[in-house]
Amino acid sequence: MSILDHDRLSGLRVGWRALPPNLAASILIMGSFGTFTVMSILVRVAAERLPVIEIIFLRQIIAMLLLSPVFFRTRYAITHARNAKLHIARGVTGIGAMSCGLTAVVHIPFADATAIQLAEVIFITIFAALILKEKVGRKRWSATGVGFAGVMVMLGPFSAGLDPYALIALAGAFFGAATVTTLRMGAGSDGTGTVIFYQGLIVLVIVGPLAGLSWVTPTWREGLVLLGMGLVFVTGQWLFTMALRLGEASALAPLNYVRLVMMSVVGYLYYAEVPSVQTALGAVLIVGSATYTIRENARRKPDPGPPPLPSPPRPQAGAAPQDRRSDDGPSLP
Repeated sequence: MSILDHDRLSGLRVGWRALPPNLAASILIMGSFGTFTVMSILVRVAAERLPVIEIIFLRQIIAMLLLSPVFFRTRYAITHARNAKLHIARGVTGIGAMSCGLTAVVHIPFADATAIQLAEVIFITIFAALILKEKVGRKRWSATGVGFAGVMVMLGPFSAGLDPYALIALAGAFFGAATVTTLRMGAGSDGTGTVIFYQGLIVLVIVGPLAGLSWVTPTWREGLVLLGMGLVFVTGQWLFTMALRLGEASALAPLNYVRLVMMSVVGYLYYAEVPSVQTALGAVLIVGSATYTIRENARRKPDPGPPPLPSPPRPQAGAAPQDRRSDDGPSLP
């Protein structure tokens, strides 16, 4: 690298650090939305011949390989995980969210799938009240009701055009909310690297045999698509989590509109998908409800949570050296 290139790179780093946190987070989350949009296209390409369950299995293998340096760095915490039951529950709900979400993306318009998946915030509110015993005020319940109305508009339960794949998309939002709830239940017990590792491991253990039942050997072209999908998946998750850590939820929530617009434009350009009036109306209600709920959550005082748990026992003297740093790792969910 020349001196000029090094100076430019240093200038970019200084400029990035000088950005207001919410602006930097907005740039990151827009990048994540772009990568997820690309992944949706790749999923459709791969699903022309490969079963969705096999796509999930192979994508997870690729993601685990790409994240192996993170797992190696946090190996001590991984081998001393504290909450096995929650890891299992998170893995199972994660499988439900991925299976339903990818199936919906393959079979219904991008705009419909994206808008319905935003209903995840509605289910999170319900789980917060019923499972986490959080206080949900009248305004948040009202926003949840508006979002539910938007879902009903999109699903069209009183018309002859009810699409079962739209229900699958809604089930994906349900499982996604359940996954988020298990994460909140386990807050303070295990770090990011540990959560990523065990969720991926459980996905492989459960999905692997199911994928074997309908296995279709990928061609070299499909293999390249799957590799690209794994790279995009990890990159998008890293950008998304970095954005959530850097910016305020209330500032990032309105950008869900941009995500919906991105998916709608790609659906129109690549697949000639034109959102209907019913889709547009339902999407406005769902995104509006989700945006308000996230903003309201951001205004609430943070829960101090349970007292910190004791650290796991360290290796005895003479044992093989381990990495004793925090299990925070990079933001890779």
